Amino acid sequence: MNKLIVLIVVAAFMNHYNPSLFNFIWQKDGAFNPSGTARALLFVHDECGAPCSAALEHLKSKSIKPEIIDLKDNPEGRKQLQQFVDSTMLPVLVVGNNIYSGFNARSYNEYLYEIKGDSVFSWRDKRVYKQHFDEFNQPKVVIYSRRGCSRCSDLRDSFDSYGIEYIEWNIHNNSEAKTRHSILAKAYGGSSDALLYVGTRRIEAFEVGGVLQAIEDLM
Repeated sequence: MNKLIVLIVVAAFMNHYNPSLFNFIWQKDGAFNPSGTARALLFVHDECGAPCSAALEHLKSKSIKPEIIDLKDNPEGRKQLQQFVDSTMLPVLVVGNNIYSGFNARSYNEYLYEIKGDSVFSWRDKRVYKQHFDEFNQPKVVIYSRRGCSRCSDLRDSFDSYGIEYIEWNIHNNSEAKTRHSILAKAYGGSSDALLYVGTRRIEAFEVGGVLQAIEDLM
């Protein structure tokens, strides 16, 4: 309940001082069922090759049946794709408001969570993501930080300004957080860069708009 109150207060603040950002956050022009629940779209092409094949096989393994839009000789399909992304990198997965170009199993699972819940995760991943939720199963805003992370500092200032609650784990002085970070980062080349999450969703850009969108989607 406290987080919902924080979200409402932040939204009102942003609407007053920056209406354009507010509209961007709350608009629902992604892939949704008539009931408002997220659905999955997958844009492919037969020339895409291995990445498209891997995406299709992964979705099948998770018992996900997306709406598949084959772009070959399909101008309407290309037009539909342009509503979501300008990139020509395929495949493109759309789940609710989430858009991912290319294929990465962890990123797909983090988005598919909105459709299938934690059944998409391995037991190890479930143990990691469990730390990203509170006792009421509400998503936490989580920063895995490291020494000298200037964007972490900027993000903390933004969160404080907007009154957003968050938890920060420094991977240099918290061994458990370092282990979780290593598991999460493995899918992205094992980088030691800081990570930002809302629940199961990784926020690639360290900025407030993406965090608010994730909170709105996942709560």
